[in-house]
Amino acid sequence: MQALFAFIVAFALALGLTPLVRALARKSGFMAYPDERSVHQRPVPYLGGVAIYLASVAAVLVTGPQNRPTQQALIFGGLFILIVGIIDDLYNLKPWQKVLGQLGSALIVVALGVDISFLTDPFTGKIRFTGIFAIPLTILWVISFENLVNLSDGLDGLAAGISGITALVTVFASVRAGVPSVGLAAAAIAGSVFGFLPYNWHPASIFMGDAGAMYLGLALSVISVQGLVKSTLAMAVLAPILALFVPISDAAFAILRRRSLGRPVARRDNDHIHHRLLELGLGQKRAVLTIYVVTAVFGVLGLFSTFLPISGTGPLAGLAVLGVLLVAHKMGILALPAERCRRKSRTNEAEHAE
Repeated sequence: MQALFAFIVAFALALGLTPLVRALARKSGFMAYPDERSVHQRPVPYLGGVAIYLASVAAVLVTGPQNRPTQQALIFGGLFILIVGIIDDLYNLKPWQKVLGQLGSALIVVALGVDISFLTDPFTGKIRFTGIFAIPLTILWVISFENLVNLSDGLDGLAAGISGITALVTVFASVRAGVPSVGLAAAAIAGSVFGFLPYNWHPASIFMGDAGAMYLGLALSVISVQGLVKSTLAMAVLAPILALFVPISDAAFAILRRRSLGRPVARRDNDHIHHRLLELGLGQKRAVLTIYVVTAVFGVLGLFSTFLPISGTGPLAGLAVLGVLLVAHKMGILALPAERCRRKSRTNEAEHAE
């Protein structure tokens, strides 16, 4: 019941705050203008991350007993990365500058007591202490989540929906892992995202911006560490990881694609999964809903894995990876851009000949 209360409070606050933030963004000139990579065709306010942050933090503060390091990490680490994101939205930071800001947020999280100090061995169930690797492992975890959510913010409502579904999955996984206090924070994150989503749904009247995307990444990383990574239920950590499998796969494909073409890994392109869905003829809404469904399916698989014996989780994860690779091959994601152009050209010629 407390988790439901946290969700409702955050949802109501985000629903009420977002129009106010949107009006402030328009008045202050915080607008995202279309460019060659943009899907949207008109200027859109992009301070939505502020509404998500305020709603989630307020809900965390007013809804019952919380895990203190989690609470403080969301407030202070979240505020830091939110500011970094706003600066990035305004001035388009260089990749190294953004990573430096993400590193700062991760160090704040660690300083406030969130760290991967031990793991549960998924094969034996024994506790394994990470020792000197605790801090670098936690920093890598936080930065990875921040970039995964930010990477998925390519269509109206996409990053918000993925984050909301992942947060809901984490609520149930936290309860299953015996850490319901962390589940309250996850419920607050989910509520704030779903309260924001009606305004971010296509055609979006406001964007969360890099500020909102990176804050959500930090929040998901913190609650997954505190609730699941260090849980004695070793497989609980698979729940949020599988729920984020679409952006994880997209990031892996992007790195391989750019490396194979000799491009910098940080250079953006229009070859992500959501771009492929648009090329296949799905509109924004259908493309986003498709990814929602896939995210929910993987999230449910992650929750299901917590009820399996340890021996059964390996094949489950293997099937998930195989399924993603097969779908990616079918969509042409694994093909190089030049090869996709040749395929598209042959298809157009065949259609013209008919």
